[in-house]
Amino acid sequence: MPKFHTLDKVDRKLLNMLQKDNQTPTRVLAEKLHISQPTCLRRIKTLRDAGVISADVAMVDPFSLGFGMLAFLEISLQNQSDEHMRDFEACMNHEPEVMQCYFVSGEIDYFLVIHVVDMEAYYQFVRRAISGSGNVRHFHSRFPMKRAKFSTRIAFDEKAPELNVRVGR
Repeated sequence: MPKFHTLDKVDRKLLNMLQKDNQTPTRVLAEKLHISQPTCLRRIKTLRDAGVISADVAMVDPFSLGFGMLAFLEISLQNQSDEHMRDFEACMNHEPEVMQCYFVSGEIDYFLVIHVVDMEAYYQFVRRAISGSGNVRHFHSRFPMKRAKFSTRIAFDEKAPELNVRVGR
């Protein structure tokens, strides 16, 4: 049975602020939220413990590091048994080029987001991880020409009295 955690207005405002800059000192966060610094720290810890905050990470721009090619792969598996799908997912979890992997509905089985240096690196990835997997029936690549929007932020409504969110898995 899923567990739920109630986010009040302060929690949602705090989450919106942390998603913009999680390096903001708790003193500043507390001032903006009109709460004490210990209360702010306690709320952040509670949100982490509940799994609402899943990680504190630095967002690195892959393009500035020379990873100039993004690819979207649509994958159809030959065998879609639970065991084969788990094997495919485990393989994709070990591939550093795979930024995201989704099991999807429809005509394809998986949608992947791949980031590599260039076309040669993409070719090597496909040969090794996709064609070499032994269970890929078909794959289709798409290459974005421009990134019009990218965000990892979840926008929380700060005006609603409270919001119940499912936590844990």
